[in-house]
Amino acid sequence: MRIFKRINSYIAINFLLRFGQILLGFSLLIFFINFMDALEKVEGSAAPFYTTFFMAFLQIPDFLNDVVPSLILMSAITTFFLLSSKSEITVIRSSGFSLWQIVKPMALCSLLIGIFWVTIFGEISIQMSRKFDDLERKYVKHEIRESVIPRNGIWIKQSNVENIGEELIIQAKKIYKNNIELNKVTIWFFDKDGKFYQKIDAEKMFLKEDFWLLEDITLNNPNTLNKRIEDYSIKTYLKPDFVIQKIVNNFQNVKLFSIFELSHLIKDLESAGFSSTKFKVYLQSLLSKPLLFLSMVLIACFFGLNHARNQTTVLMIFLGVATGLILYITSSIMNALGSSGIIPIFASTWVMAIICLSIGILLIYKKENI
Repeated sequence: MRIFKRINSYIAINFLLRFGQILLGFSLLIFFINFMDALEKVEGSAAPFYTTFFMAFLQIPDFLNDVVPSLILMSAITTFFLLSSKSEITVIRSSGFSLWQIVKPMALCSLLIGIFWVTIFGEISIQMSRKFDDLERKYVKHEIRESVIPRNGIWIKQSNVENIGEELIIQAKKIYKNNIELNKVTIWFFDKDGKFYQKIDAEKMFLKEDFWLLEDITLNNPNTLNKRIEDYSIKTYLKPDFVIQKIVNNFQNVKLFSIFELSHLIKDLESAGFSSTKFKVYLQSLLSKPLLFLSMVLIACFFGLNHARNQTTVLMIFLGVATGLILYITSSIMNALGSSGIIPIFASTWVMAIICLSIGILLIYKKENI
């Protein structure tokens, strides 16, 4: 029994060491790439030189989050290959170990890494990403306040308080979270029959106690064309807390929310009538990540366990890495389709993890019976 524990510990330690080495190597590569990018971004600004280093460092966790399943795969393949090249796998198997028992300590380690990654490391990554956004806003965008700039702009629909039964649609390019300021605003007015009858363009719009205050306005309706107005107000039932918690959060990057915040955020968005699909997909992808890590280890066993003298060893390692990359890319595409609502949430997250796990189990079963 003691020898079994020692062998399990030996395999687990080897895997963790390889994972740490590969993780460090990729972190340095990501740091160098981000450092060169940060140098271009802050060029000509008053940013201290050390800020460039800090900005590059702060981006590392976010990039690692995207490639970590592949890092698990490469770590496992490397571990299996090194153990095989020293004939240690042969010795271990002659001691009565099956492939399943050899894989077990690495599989447990990958599960623990997955749990650590989506909880502790995920929170660290979020805090570092937010700090990077602060520095980028200050030294690159030269802005003081925190803002949200969605790709397709911010869209808000509200009833026309002054004319019951009518509706307004508000579109803005940017929103500042402090004092709720919207920039480059366009407002469309629709009557009770849903027919458009007026449009207002404004450079800025502020949310006050019970009204929107617009500045630098251009008014267009059947009676007035391109009329310039300094300020204008529109009554609203929206409150600052509601706009921040429900509307602004809906347009923010899902990666800025931890696994502990997502459930509450999803409930808030749904209670406010907003779509929470992309947040649900991201939450389920985080929950399924430990299973995906486990799958990578099982797949690695098939491709990494080859005798060093075998002429196909290099080819098998290459195929193993390629398989992992294909599965990772497929998983990313499935997540994107799920976020867009094209396929069900379960299919875009857990199905892919289950498929990877099934492939890993079948490959080990085939390896065991060769």
